[in-house]
Amino acid sequence: MKFQFDSKATRTVLIVICVILTFVMYMQRRTRNYYKQAAQLPFYNIQVKDVQDGTYRGKVYTKFMHVQLDVSVADGKLTKIDIIENEGAYGKKVAPILDEMIAENSSVVSAIKGEELASIVFVACVDDALRKGVPGYTADDE
Repeated sequence: MKFQFDSKATRTVLIVICVILTFVMYMQRRTRNYYKQAAQLPFYNIQVKDVQDGTYRGKVYTKFMHVQLDVSVADGKLTKIDIIENEGAYGKKVAPILDEMIAENSSVVSAIKGEELASIVFVACVDDALRKGVPGYTADDE
């Protein structure tokens, strides 16, 4: 039994299926690469109580997001986190994670469902800002 393309419709359907499968494989690979990059971000696990009072800017730039945050600390507590830049494919619904960081007085909080990549980037960005307020920090540490 020999398989033949008897009609243009059959060929068109097969081409569309191939295009869709190629696109799905591309998206999966891209997302996997984004997670690899996010996993390589530096996390400093800074304790807020060790940070001097002030406002510090954190920056994290990845292939999929550019984030800058101003993090304010007073009396060993996170008091305010302002989004200065949030550009990229993710992170449009991640603002609640910043409120949770302030409430828990920690940069290490649970990721937001559906915004896991952005959550990781925002945690790394807050950590980057907080380390700048630790006594002994110098720009050479970057």
